[in-house]
Amino acid sequence: MRTLNAKIFSWSLFILLMGCSAPRQVVEAPAPRVVEKERTINKPFDAVWGSAIELLATYNMPIKNLDKNSGFISTEYKLITGNVSDYMICEGANSTFTGKVEMANQGGNLNLLLRKVSEDSTKVTVNVFYSCNANKYRYENLLSTNYILESSTKIDCQSTGTLEKAILDYVSGK
Repeated sequence: MRTLNAKIFSWSLFILLMGCSAPRQVVEAPAPRVVEKERTINKPFDAVWGSAIELLATYNMPIKNLDKNSGFISTEYKLITGNVSDYMICEGANSTFTGKVEMANQGGNLNLLLRKVSEDSTKVTVNVFYSCNANKYRYENLLSTNYILESSTKIDCQSTGTLEKAILDYVSGK
């Protein structure tokens, strides 16, 4: 009888625990971000080149390399925007119980490549590279609200595609 009661108790406990557990959730990987990086524009090469230089000058993006013969322009700049997350996604840094992580020094650079397709069309390719520093802080001590910088790691970030679209629209005349 004692064995029967133990079996009934074990099965009851098993059923109770199974009934209280959350259903298994399947976590799907996020869909890959689709970013428009190139566009063929129905304008002559010289007109598109002029628009690209005008854009960079208007928005004070320092030009690092410029070669009209190869159609290559590279810049180096810091983002001067109200909301950095509109342009870039930096992942991999989460706050913890013992401290916090802050993203700092967000910035990036871009390369433009212009290729003459025909007398009246030009292919434009925009490559944007973003990064930031993940600054990891820990509490000064157990009861403190003050933080001490523990480490700083450079993180490569993903583009949202906003800057690429804006550049392609600008040089297209949209």
